Amino acid sequence: MTVVLIQPTRPQVPEPQARPEALDAASRADMATALAEALECGLVRAVYQPKINLRDMALTGVEALARWDSPVFGTVPPDVFIPLAEQFGLIENLTAQILEHALATCGRLRLHVPELTVAVNISPLLLHGDRLVALIDAALIKSGMPPECLVAEITESRAIDNETAARIALSELRKRGIGCAIDDFGTGHASLLSLLRMPFNELKIDRAFISRMHTDEAGAIIRATLNLAREMRLHVVAEGIETEGTETLLRDLGCTTGQGYRYGHPEQIETLLASLKSRMH
Repeated sequence: MTVVLIQPTRPQVPEPQARPEALDAASRADMATALAEALECGLVRAVYQPKINLRDMALTGVEALARWDSPVFGTVPPDVFIPLAEQFGLIENLTAQILEHALATCGRLRLHVPELTVAVNISPLLLHGDRLVALIDAALIKSGMPPECLVAEITESRAIDNETAARIALSELRKRGIGCAIDDFGTGHASLLSLLRMPFNELKIDRAFISRMHTDEAGAIIRATLNLAREMRLHVVAEGIETEGTETLLRDLGCTTGQGYRYGHPEQIETLLASLKSRMH
């Protein structure tokens, strides 16, 4: 059954602008302690944003995104608490919890969309040794879900320190049938060299380009990226789609998958399931 999931665009809700580098050492340590306690109590939650087939507007997947509402610090944006998790050695625990929740959620969603995939963000810090592979193997076994349902999105907000170890880890994931995506392509450390050196099979075009695709410069970059992906046989996901016009342009350029507020904000699983069920009746 094809399930079409599209929602009217809602105004973007700005998040707090605090950045980790804006916090002093004591504040970072206090926040990291609170984050560790939240992880211990299972208080970091996952929300899910739909991925849509731009040809028939059917739901094809979701991305799991971590959220933390602290009783002390309030709603802490991911671009604040995830770098803290990396700095204070909490990133493996955080990833394990989101991964477990995401695979359980995928099982529930597959009752309605049998081929649906779930994407989980993976820090480059986890691409050392065999810890990531073991972490994912354990989560898949516990959930009973097939490896093909999972996409590991590598968030290259920082450089990969050991490219050899990273390539081995990602190759092991690909051998299992797990998708490997380069996230936010064209920004930070997500570069052409990454595509050359790592066994990615998916590329995500960053919203910074999508939001400006009506300009000559961004439009040229997006067209070149799509041509590159076709030559390399990479699946492409366009992030940050908010308008019908942007969706149409991307579809005309041959982009097959979209993600963004046009199709839904990140939501709790119960909200997403209710939306799916309402469209099936």
